[in-house]
Parts: sequence; structure tokens; C-alpha cells
Amino acid sequence: MLTNIVLERPNDYRVIDHDGLWKKIIHELFEEFILFFIPELAEELDFSKQPEFLEQELFKEIIQEKKGKQIADQIVKVYSKAGEEKWLIIHIEIEGSPRENFSKRMFRYFYHIYDKFNVDVVAMAVLTGHSNVLTKGEYHYALHGTSLTYQYNLFEISDYSEDELLKSDNPFAMAILAAKYVHETKDDVEKRYQFKIKLMKILSQKRKYPHEYNRMYISVLIYFIDYLLQIPLELTKKLREQLIEIKEGKEMVYINRDSMPISWGEFERIVKAEGREEGKAEGKLEGKLEGKLEGKLEGKKEGREEGKKEAKRTVAKKLLEDGVSYEVVAKYTELSVEELKKLMDGIN
Repeated sequence: MLTNIVLERPNDYRVIDHDGLWKKIIHELFEEFILFFIPELAEELDFSKQPEFLEQELFKEIIQEKKGKQIADQIVKVYSKAGEEKWLIIHIEIEGSPRENFSKRMFRYFYHIYDKFNVDVVAMAVLTGHSNVLTKGEYHYALHGTSLTYQYNLFEISDYSEDELLKSDNPFAMAILAAKYVHETKDDVEKRYQFKIKLMKILSQKRKYPHEYNRMYISVLIYFIDYLLQIPLELTKKLREQLIEIKEGKEMVYINRDSMPISWGEFERIVKAEGREEGKAEGKLEGKLEGKLEGKLEGKKEGREEGKKEAKRTVAKKLLEDGVSYEVVAKYTELSVEELKKLMDGIN
């Protein structure tokens, strides 16, 4: 079964790699994503067999059709519970306020895919903002006795209530809630800050996810929420301090004083701005992110290179112990995934 994921950024929301964020979280929580939107489809799939994300080149026609727009697309090969590899294409479009020809475009994407691959197609569009789509998941064509009605799955995040999402046991509901908050706080950074701290607190103390997946879910969601709900530097500092304070007297899943991987992108900027001296040498996360990995060991000529690598190993170990993925840790420490696995094997 083959799944195509296409994500389109809304015209009225500007954020660094918005499409990439959705692409990443769907990749990492693929089963939860399908289960959240189309549970009956999830019932048919065998998720014990790892989905295979294929190359984008297979969908050049779709990319050309969307020329001039920022998109991300993925093709995922999955399997049915009967063990058969079938071709099922799911078209997913993340969009804010679609234009009047939205349903027509959805139909055109469908027949381009169907014509090229001659496979079964399940199409779905996920709209992240408030829309004024009148056709609600349908495209109609009629001319002198020739008629066509095309239906597809259409989901609007604005249709989901905050209560409903907070009560859900599906971790993807938290991503949907974060997307709701984005569009409710476009012109109010203080309100966005309040929503962001609310989500961070919920995740840091959450226990309802299965134990074996809890850290992974929280790591993925905090990364997504941090970048999606961006706030000014001064509010990021305030957020960080509040998260340190709420640890007192509470057992928290993800956050601790020594290694607190919150606000990835913004926290990086805080670290660089404050220039915490010797932070890297002490193995603290505050001194480890990106620029600080170059270190402030100028005065230590002898053994400098080994010292820098040891600092990377220190922060890598803490991040991995906190449930951060090998890929993310490798990105920030410049250690290979193989080195990281050997490091953790040595600990165990």
C-alpha cells in the first residue's frame, strides 16, 4: 500500500519551515496520524511492518501542479494486514484558507496520481486554519449529460474542540491542538505564550501514553510545538524559567534542571546570546547547542580536540537518556548515529 503525503503552507502564516514541521511529525507519528483522522483505514493496515518513505521524484507532476507554492510531499509504502503490498495513495494538504477552486485542485491531484500509477487512491485534505470552503469535500462537474462527482476526506482543525483534543489518548491530538492555538494567537504573542506553556506543562507531566512510547511521543511533540508556536526571545526565557519552577515537588517525564531540551530553536538563540562560558566543558545542554559546540576552550591547547568531543558525548548521552532521537542528537552534536549507539551500548 502506498501513501502520498502532500503538505501545503497557508498563505497567511509565516514560520520557518512550517511544511517541514508537519512532514516531520507525520513521519514520526504516522500510525497515530492515520488513526486520528481515518481510524477505519488504520484498522486495515499492518503497522508492525515499518512504513517505507520513498523518494519525492515519483510525484513530479504534483509538484509542477503546485508551482510557486511551498510544499512538502512524501510517498509511503505500507502493507495490509493480509500481508499484501498494495498501492494506496493518500493526498494530504495542510492549508489555511483555500481558494474557490480548492476542490477542483483536489480532483486534479487525484486523477494525476490515479492515471500515473493506476492504483487505489484515498484522498484527504487537512486544513490548519479557518476556511470558507463551500463544497466541503466534493467536486462537481456537469455539462450536457456528462457529469462527475468526486468526494474526498476533508478535515478542518477548527472543527475539533479544545476539550475533545485534551481528552484524547492519541498523541497526535496535541499536535492538532497546537495548530489550533497558532491560528487563535496570530496577533497576540502573550496569549500564544500562555498556550505554549500550557501545552509544555501538560506534556511534561503526561502519563496516559503507553509507557514504552511515552518519552518518544513527548520528545516529538515538544519539538513540534516549540517551532510551531514561536514566541519572542524574552517570552522564551520566561517560559524556560517557569518550566524549571514547576519541577519542584513533581515527578516530570521530560524536563529536569541538568538537561532541559525545551524550545529547541529559540533556546539555541538564548544560549548564543547569553554566551554561557564553559557551559560546553561542563556538559550542560545550555552550552552544547550548535554554536556552543565550537566551545570556549581556547586556553586549553593541549587535548583541545578530545575535550570538545568529550563534551559532545556528554550532552549526547543526556539527550538520548531523555528520549531524544538519535537523528536529532546527531544533528546537534555532529556525532554519527553509529557513534551514539556505541555510546549508549557502553552505558548499558
